[in-house]
Amino acid sequence: MRLRLSEIDLLLLHWPNPQVPLSATLEALSKVKRAGLTRHIGVSNFEVHHLERLALETETVPAVNQIELHPYLRNEAVDAYGREHGIATEAWSPIAQGQLVDDPVVREVAAGLGRTPAQVVLRWHVERGNIVFPKASARERIEENLRIFDFELGPGDTARIDALDRGEEGRIGPRPDVFDYVPA
Repeated sequence: MRLRLSEIDLLLLHWPNPQVPLSATLEALSKVKRAGLTRHIGVSNFEVHHLERLALETETVPAVNQIELHPYLRNEAVDAYGREHGIATEAWSPIAQGQLVDDPVVREVAAGLGRTPAQVVLRWHVERGNIVFPKASARERIEENLRIFDFELGPGDTARIDALDRGEEGRIGPRPDVFDYVPA
């Protein structure tokens, strides 16, 4: 393998795309798994109807669905479907590309807990039971992001952060139903 690994932990189908046959794509990924080159197959940016189609057309149950999820876009229907069907939810852009660190509610909750806004939002994700991988390259930010397991949000804090949900208006990335880019 060009990665110089005997196997990888997780291989993701990055976008649902109406121009690319889902069943054929998942069958190809399943072959990779059966060959022992990956431990798990997952999907990214799949909405409920994409997951339902996947269940109808294939026998593959993704281990993970990596979706845009943060307090401005709680994406509850997709998250709930995953929980109901044994699909872990992983949040991409968990801090809304940094927008949440300046949110007045998040800043107030953080100040009350003696934490940074980023730590509060990451803790919110963890308390929801989701996987979260924040983007960070500076050592101090990485260390800060790891210091989220020695405190909890209070019920009032969680309710205030939950209330930040803007539905689709909170989305910062492309909508999965209209994103159909196929590289040339």
